[in-house]
Amino acid sequence: MKWQEWKTLAANEDHWINQEEKGLLKVEYLADYILRLWFEEELDVSIYDLDFQPLLLDENPGGVFELLKDKDRFQVVRGEYALIWPNPDTGDYDEQAIDLAPECVRFFCERYGQKLKGSPAERLA
Repeated sequence: MKWQEWKTLAANEDHWINQEEKGLLKVEYLADYILRLWFEEELDVSIYDLDFQPLLLDENPGGVFELLKDKDRFQVVRGEYALIWPNPDTGDYDEQAIDLAPECVRFFCERYGQKLKGSPAERLA
């Protein structure tokens, strides 16, 4: 995964005009650094499996992501619109929590994830 690819896209304001992300509905820890992610679509869901190891270990972006190298912390994750790793001491979504915007997570899923199910519109295209 290329963190710089996301940063470049996120900084491009033109990309976000008339864009609406419905967000994550659910996330499930599978193994190692792999998550299964359910995204809300217009009338359905898209489901991806995504291995975060390239982002967390290979690219080593540092900062808050350093904490997610701990598999025990990584696997305690929630999908509540954003991808959230709650405060490990309290389980709360507070200043000790780590989150990724759903647009960022979808970006990585579409480029590097394994798509398990797409939206009806994608199947018709």
